[in-house]
Amino acid sequence: MDNQSFRLMTNDNLDIWREEGTRMIPKNLEVFNNLILKAEDLVSRKQLDAAAAYLQIAAAHAVVNHCGFYSCPRLEHILLKIGQRFMSKSVYPRKGASSTERVKKILHVSTHVSHIGGISRLLQRWIQQDSERSHSIALTKQGSLQVPSILQDTVLRRNGSIYLLDEGVDKITSIAKRLYECSVDVDIVIIHTWEFDVIPTIAFANKKESPPIIYVNNGDHWFWVGVSISDVVANLRESGMRLSEERRGIESERNMLLPTILEPLPRTLSRSEAKQLLGIDQDCTMLLSIARAAKYRTVGDTSFADAHVQLLKHHKQAVLIVIGPGNSDEDWSKAISQVDGRIRVYGETQDTTIFYQAADIYVDSFPFVSITSLLEAGSFGVPLVSRYPYSSDASATLGADMPGLSGNLIRVRDIDEYTDVLSRLIEDQTFRLSLGQATKSKIEAVHWGENWQNVLNEVYHQAITLPAVLLPLASVDKVFLNEPDVYLPLVNGMEINRVIQSHLPYMPFRHRLFMWLSMVRKYGLRNNPPNTLIAGRFRARFYTLRSRLPHFLKLLRFSKL
Repeated sequence: MDNQSFRLMTNDNLDIWREEGTRMIPKNLEVFNNLILKAEDLVSRKQLDAAAAYLQIAAAHAVVNHCGFYSCPRLEHILLKIGQRFMSKSVYPRKGASSTERVKKILHVSTHVSHIGGISRLLQRWIQQDSERSHSIALTKQGSLQVPSILQDTVLRRNGSIYLLDEGVDKITSIAKRLYECSVDVDIVIIHTWEFDVIPTIAFANKKESPPIIYVNNGDHWFWVGVSISDVVANLRESGMRLSEERRGIESERNMLLPTILEPLPRTLSRSEAKQLLGIDQDCTMLLSIARAAKYRTVGDTSFADAHVQLLKHHKQAVLIVIGPGNSDEDWSKAISQVDGRIRVYGETQDTTIFYQAADIYVDSFPFVSITSLLEAGSFGVPLVSRYPYSSDASATLGADMPGLSGNLIRVRDIDEYTDVLSRLIEDQTFRLSLGQATKSKIEAVHWGENWQNVLNEVYHQAITLPAVLLPLASVDKVFLNEPDVYLPLVNGMEINRVIQSHLPYMPFRHRLFMWLSMVRKYGLRNNPPNTLIAGRFRARFYTLRSRLPHFLKLLRFSKL
């Protein structure tokens, strides 16, 4: 496929996305509204745990199946009602700090942490940098995942604790109560949860008895829960900040910009040395891309690898390394064979430093950008290129931007421009090196150390001095069928059956059984195995036993010989 047909195909895809998104949003909204109606009915019958589970399913559905809005006052009001009824039994009056000097104890809240992913690294770097304060972490749904040892050590060095709130329980309201109890002696709560996590909103429904709350807007490009309790929204980039005000109704004085914290990444290897260790010819120009596998999902008939075939055919000394999709369902074999294997694909890995040090050019993931990887690559002085095929700046949150990238990140509209830019970077070493150094300097000035700390202190100050946020009276959710809304149903997308399965463990058993039976009738037993009925607190044990079963059976066979 030549570049021209590729470009036209991409534009055609966008037209298809617009049409399909316009058709899908009302259908997604209908599912969302039915879940909300069910939750409202359960609240009226004082079945708060079941109602909370339905609201979390509704939120998760809105995240992955866009409904035309980025927040929902109606949903938040129900969560506040649940929290105020449930938490009213345990009131812990407290007084907020009056200045940032008196902000000594911070509680970070996350859904879960793991060895892979930006939230864990953000937490680690935040706590390391903000060294004059004590930091603890509360995890709402850690399950059987192991908390990374480096994060545990970082919290311990700051005289903090890690709270596994779902240990031994799976009711959402019980986890919310534990979260509130962890917050009674802290000065500020910082929320880093997954966008669908309703637990903090329930836990801090009584704003007068809650600490100041900062919501870190990691998922600025899609729906999230928590507007009603967030005294300050800390946006990580300008596009997310604009969308918070325009589409979530965040007041300007509560809507702040906090760049992603990065730790200095000193080179331990030259590019040549790093390439040698990776088995790459030192004279090769190495293009690198790193992201989770889902961010490389094929658009139409054209994969991420296909986008680089013509470039690599023209530049025989170039090689593309992609880390993340190695174990995915994406089939890049045809593209790889067309360039004699000069596209190399690896699975997700924690140790990416050597790849960044070997890279000459960094190319962003597509169709989903990976801003953390862009920043990390730029910190090593690697020039950055990202694709933005959308027709206007209205879809800016679907592209790559960040304070430390402004002026240096190269964003291209179509594959022709993409190929031209990469060709120039390959051919012009002086331009490549100077752009890489400028990128590193800008990132250092914005995202490292004392400069970042000064901005953080401003965010803390705003959170403790503003009066507690009040959510306006619930109104009819305004649905948009413009950019970027019309693209989101195709960018994400997940069957409601799978959404429900993910959150079924947090339902009371009677409701869990009823929901499971209805899904079996609609989608079949094969798609809804009985193990989806297992409660959250028992799931870890079940999967551990199931993973050990083949080994046990093998030992049993040997014992009979």
